[in-house]
Amino acid sequence: MRIAMLGQYPLDEARILGGVEAVLVPLLGGLAHFDDLEVHVVTCQSGVENQLSTTGAGWPLHILKRRRLGRLTFHRRDVSSIQRTLQHLSPDVVHAHGMGLYAAAAACSGYPHVVTTHGIFFREAEFARGLAARLRGFIDSVYERYCLARVENLISISLYVEEELAHMGGFKGRIYRIENPVNDIIFAASRNEEEATILYVGRVIQRKGLLDLLRALVEVRKTVPQVRLQVAGETESDPLYFQSCRQFIAQQSLDGTVTFLGSLTMEQLVQEYERCTVLALPSKQETAPVVVAEAMAAGRPVVATRVCGVPYMVEDGVSGLLVDYGDTAQLAGALSHVLGNSHLRMQMGQRGRELAQARFRADVVAGQTRQVYLQLAEGRE
Repeated sequence: MRIAMLGQYPLDEARILGGVEAVLVPLLGGLAHFDDLEVHVVTCQSGVENQLSTTGAGWPLHILKRRRLGRLTFHRRDVSSIQRTLQHLSPDVVHAHGMGLYAAAAACSGYPHVVTTHGIFFREAEFARGLAARLRGFIDSVYERYCLARVENLISISLYVEEELAHMGGFKGRIYRIENPVNDIIFAASRNEEEATILYVGRVIQRKGLLDLLRALVEVRKTVPQVRLQVAGETESDPLYFQSCRQFIAQQSLDGTVTFLGSLTMEQLVQEYERCTVLALPSKQETAPVVVAEAMAAGRPVVATRVCGVPYMVEDGVSGLLVDYGDTAQLAGALSHVLGNSHLRMQMGQRGRELAQARFRADVVAGQTRQVYLQLAEGRE
């Protein structure tokens, strides 16, 4: 059975930026264990010419040149380029990731298709700052609705996705619920915990709420003076917000407490999971954050905001603690509680890893995904 996998694939698998990239790599690795599958990965990339390469799992990787100003034309040239590749491959099933150009290419390809939606664009657009960002968010939201009206099969990574789809309306197809996979090397993380170390993994943008975490850190430091915060993620997406974070750090004399690590390789990220005491995610909007699944797989407790898809991943009081968004006192209290109780951390970390083993292992997710392929391919015959 030939599968065409469409999505934003990392050209350097050692340095994954998160999101769809962090999902595709372990999923393709898991699918490599099935002898009845032949997977071709198709991705559009800026600054390169069309070329054929190979993924880390050994699958053919078709790299297509991404055209400029694609968003303003609803990605017509990129969609056409992908569809020409699909005609050459003649797949049994097309699997697209993200409700954007890849979904449009799959839905209009004429082949049986399924789309995994990784984010809710119209919700994320609410956080856009500046005219250009708001325009991009508006266009992406309109395109999201365009794709949803044409997609026939959808993989939902969280019940939250289905709730939002019902709110939006327009989708009439079939839904399969399959959660995101976690890279196997995260599950192999050893325990090398450093005292009172909080880890934040994600871009430094307003939606992720790092500034709230910094405010909570001021309170945590009063009871846990040795506390440290490691920030793993790029800081270029929202320079004004990053500047606000830096100013707050300077005002509160947190320079020796907070470290910005930048974007990390997967190996470096595993080391941070090994060293940390707890993962903190103070976001206002998240669909099904991979970083929460990764922390659980590494056996680390999670303190996160009770928003969107997060409560479907973290068992409050069992594998982590959930707090209300924007309540920095509550966030500080939860972090202090976890940092000050080693027995609780062990219990939460163990329960999180048990849940991750059952739900997020790449072979588990790949097996569920293959079943969808079989159903769609049989329907074609």
